[in-house]
Amino acid sequence: MQYYTGFTLVDVTDTGVTRSRPGKEKERNQQRNWETLIQVLSLRTQPQEIDGPYTNMYELQGESIFGEMFKGTHTVWHFSFGVEAVNVFKDSRSDYGLLYEDFAQVPIIQGLDETARFMLPVFYPYGAIKNIHFINQRISL
Repeated sequence: MQYYTGFTLVDVTDTGVTRSRPGKEKERNQQRNWETLIQVLSLRTQPQEIDGPYTNMYELQGESIFGEMFKGTHTVWHFSFGVEAVNVFKDSRSDYGLLYEDFAQVPIIQGLDETARFMLPVFYPYGAIKNIHFINQRISL
């Protein structure tokens, strides 16, 4: 099993609300973002042993794992998962380069509990507006 951990500024809270109900719109939209994330992970392989998502507040300054547009204290969602197919996300740049390609410009729902404000309502894994990051190991925070 090969493990990865993802970090995002997008609210991907797993609320378990899978149907629209009056008064649960925010929770449904948070769940929609989580479901979108899982679906993108599943494009190349079946993620297993999913741990999270969890949240922590981080002070983003200088060189961080996110784009330079995001400075100050922000909520970061993190999650880990395993895959059986070794190097399934590997490309010529990194062990998880294909994950970045898969997540580029995937739509999200914003205006939930995220503290970062996005120029575009999408996951974006590159440059100044980078809001999702992956590492090739399982960590618990």
